Amino acid sequence: MPDLIPNVGSGTLLERVLLADDRAIRVGAIHRLDYDRAVVITHDRWKAEVGGIPQYAFLLATAREVGNGGGDDDEVLLLRVEGTAPLSLERDQLAVREEALRDALSKKNDPSPSVVLDMDLDPFTKNRVSFTGLDCRIIGTFYEDIRDGRQVLDFGHDVDNFYATATYRVFKPIGDGLSALTSFIKPTDDAIQMVRIGTVRYSSTRRRAILARQSGVPVKVNIQDFIGTKTGMFGMTRMGKSNTMKTIAARVFAVSEQRRLEGGPPIGQLIFDPQGEYANPNTQDGTHLAAIGVDHVVIYKFGADGSRRNVRPLGFNFFDPDQIQPVKDIISAELADASADYVKAFVLADFGGTPVVGETPEDTAKRQARAERGRLLLYGALAKADFSVPTHIPEESGRLREWRAMVTMKAALADELERALGQGHIRRFSGNRVIGVERNSLTRVIDWIIERDEAGDLTGEALRGLQSFVSGDPWRSALPIYTQLSQNRRVSGFAKLKPARTYHSPAARVDYRNEIYGELLRGRIVIVDLHLGSEGATRRLSERLAEYLMYRQTGVFTSGAEPPDIQIAIEEAHNLFSTDKYRDELDVWVRMAKQASKLNIGMLYATQEVTGVDHQVLANTKNWVVAHLNNAKEVTELGRYYDFKAFNDAIISHEDRGYVRLKTMSSPFIVPVQIDRYGRALVDEARQAAGLPTLDLVQE
Repeated sequence: MPDLIPNVGSGTLLERVLLADDRAIRVGAIHRLDYDRAVVITHDRWKAEVGGIPQYAFLLATAREVGNGGGDDDEVLLLRVEGTAPLSLERDQLAVREEALRDALSKKNDPSPSVVLDMDLDPFTKNRVSFTGLDCRIIGTFYEDIRDGRQVLDFGHDVDNFYATATYRVFKPIGDGLSALTSFIKPTDDAIQMVRIGTVRYSSTRRRAILARQSGVPVKVNIQDFIGTKTGMFGMTRMGKSNTMKTIAARVFAVSEQRRLEGGPPIGQLIFDPQGEYANPNTQDGTHLAAIGVDHVVIYKFGADGSRRNVRPLGFNFFDPDQIQPVKDIISAELADASADYVKAFVLADFGGTPVVGETPEDTAKRQARAERGRLLLYGALAKADFSVPTHIPEESGRLREWRAMVTMKAALADELERALGQGHIRRFSGNRVIGVERNSLTRVIDWIIERDEAGDLTGEALRGLQSFVSGDPWRSALPIYTQLSQNRRVSGFAKLKPARTYHSPAARVDYRNEIYGELLRGRIVIVDLHLGSEGATRRLSERLAEYLMYRQTGVFTSGAEPPDIQIAIEEAHNLFSTDKYRDELDVWVRMAKQASKLNIGMLYATQEVTGVDHQVLANTKNWVVAHLNNAKEVTELGRYYDFKAFNDAIISHEDRGYVRLKTMSSPFIVPVQIDRYGRALVDEARQAAGLPTLDLVQE
């Protein structure tokens, strides 16, 4: 007679990884089975011996005769407990329980807690009524396969066959078996680097798991999943989203350093920090990202004075000629809501004096001279708007020199200026026509030039020098901003510039955007600390930085080269990726969300509102980290993706910090995880990857 259940393989890998005696414990059998659900029959004693079977626990079902290499084909069903289920004889068991309770209650009239309610059941009956049913979802099937000549464990998301339920035994995975299951990724040719992210956590109540020593089972993820893809972090405030971001950042940094060691390009990480929690130590972590090392973590913040090597000013030096173009862009943005002609003239004027292809050296010199004079007037307007004028400015050699507004001025005009105002207002340099206007004399010198132009009281070479000085477009376009007069009418002028003071940093030496991009190319973690800026200023600054990043990455991509890997972490993503904003093709965040993948930009975004993120962004999110959400609307939207719907009630009710449901690109199913707290141990791992000593050794 042929075997009704043929043995088609050894199943040694399945047994070694999942079903070994120290990796799984028998908890029951299959009572009823179909292609997507199963009812497991178990017993109170079995549940007690394995530390309980909480809701959402993983179970394994197999028809194999474990340990003797046969009994069925080599596959194991993965089940997830989602509730209880009635058994065929349960009505009879309930009747027995009810009768026993009636009898016990009749005998025990004392309601005191010290009086134990003891049902009088014989051992046989007590055993019979201790069986219960578990309603389980079939997540899929583990099976063995041959890949590149070697045996591997694979996973399918369905069931391709099932046998008589009496042949199936059900196990609860524990220890290394549970870790192997929850850390499982499908075989792939892509890069794999497994790192710990946390521990398995089935429920908010953990007493039995702790007593059974099953509370510390590690969960590992393929950190490569997070590089160059979208990762969504969903949860209420203080539920551990930023902790997870810091953990991922430290792990990605270690990968980056390994790449560097192997001669490959590193990975830059840019973190927008609206609350200052990434840039600064906090009592929750006991440390911070910057502890990885001053050579590897750079912080940009408003008001930085350059006294700390890795803390740099965020913004521009509005009085640095080399930064005039971004400064002009910011000023233009501040003036943008004014439709006056003087604003349009300012936007079109050339304050940089950049040479034009094909023009003669003489024309270039004239262009640069006109730009210098326009900048002088603009610097005066900034000073009147209470911008802090720097005392020093760096030269190309790196040496600092005293700040002066350098302009080209005819000697005769300079002579008249010194005769009228006295010495000490300008610095004259021998051998050329360039003078430097002292920082404390800006407005006095400018006022004298304007007064002479209006009075027309100069003659000869001084008059010709004045006429040349005030004739260029840059001077004429900046004049209404300085004087607050345009065509004899009062205008806002320099008063409109005051909100832009947030962007001004006298210590800034270069365009912060270009500097940040350079740091990212070097594999640094760059934290942009925005907690000291106004909402409007930080929003515009973030947008300008994102635009610059897109511009540089697109330039590399369109040149035919491979853009460098860059990771971006952003908070409050519902303000950036809402459905209304997603219709705006010109919005920088929308463009980044749509084009990030091809530009090798990985995006980690955090939000409290799943419904606030456009469905196109959600549909293209590869990794999901879901913490506590407090309303049905959000979890209903979440339930549209993967099988998060099964966790709806738990996501609303479980308010434990760091307790998440995790779905990564490589993992075939959702895993409930308690995310590790970011702390000194993780910092030390990152430091060791960079060849640095641990924090303890540094402090010693």
